[in-house]
Amino acid sequence: MRVHFSASVPCLLRLGGATAGYCGEAEKFADLPEEENVVAEFFPLSGEYAPLAFVLGKEFFSAPPSCCDVYRYSCGADLFAAEFSAREQGMRVVEQVRAGGVLATVFLSDGRAQLALETAGGAQLYSLPRAQDFEAGEEKIGGKAFVRLHCRQRGRGVLFLYGQDGTQALRADADEWESGEKLVVREKFADIAAHTAESVYAFGEGGFLQESRTLRAREGFDLSALDERLLPFALFQEIAAGGDPAPFLAPNLLEKKDLLSDYLGNFCQVRLPKEIFYLTHGSRNAAALAYRRADNLFEIRFFEAEVKERKICNLKPVE
Repeated sequence: MRVHFSASVPCLLRLGGATAGYCGEAEKFADLPEEENVVAEFFPLSGEYAPLAFVLGKEFFSAPPSCCDVYRYSCGADLFAAEFSAREQGMRVVEQVRAGGVLATVFLSDGRAQLALETAGGAQLYSLPRAQDFEAGEEKIGGKAFVRLHCRQRGRGVLFLYGQDGTQALRADADEWESGEKLVVREKFADIAAHTAESVYAFGEGGFLQESRTLRAREGFDLSALDERLLPFALFQEIAAGGDPAPFLAPNLLEKKDLLSDYLGNFCQVRLPKEIFYLTHGSRNAAALAYRRADNLFEIRFFEAEVKERKICNLKPVE
């Protein structure tokens, strides 16, 4: 099985006790025996972080530890070492702000990010997602004050809002936002069309309710000028972003447009197939769709597209 290794910080990689090279954002791959366990060790080049070590085998690829992300597919796997513990253990405050009557503190405890909210009625503690940056403040929406926390990791942002009683009122993927009588959230996609999704939320008795969502491509994006080989990726990215696939489809598929989501399933990412896919299946115009099976475990399925006259006329899985 071919395994691609990457890490959130530059590392020396050892496999089975032997040095395999360096990895970080740049990947390193190795062909590993499928029926044997292999020890993988990541040694950060920075002395601030402790090494990570895993025993790679069936159990690992079925239920990886929370410090890494695993993408499984029929001819291989991708392993991303995401979280490294700081050598200096203990608690460290990284952000603190008072919003209305709430004191919000973001802190790292043994490398894990948490949020403590102290209110007049007590305290609440929340675990936070992996993030490189945290920004906290006060947000006033519809005349009410909320604690705002924005977490950013690898170019993606998540916005949290908490009420004055410390309860979570909203979690939304967000890169930008505006507040007033309503909350406007914008999410930017790193895809071919550079989509931006804009959602409008209003606060009511049941919390924040999404009133509308619009999706638009970047200004000047011209589908007719796109390289034909990129059309399948652009289609899948359009679907993943919640857009309309109709402009990509030939008449025979256009009439089945509403069935596409059931046929493709609930995928969350569109990825490029690795070279092992082409070595296994030959030259195909295919994309890798990622399906979340757990917080840090994804299954990859490959779909091939047939294109005629710049329209996609067939989609079929590559088994």
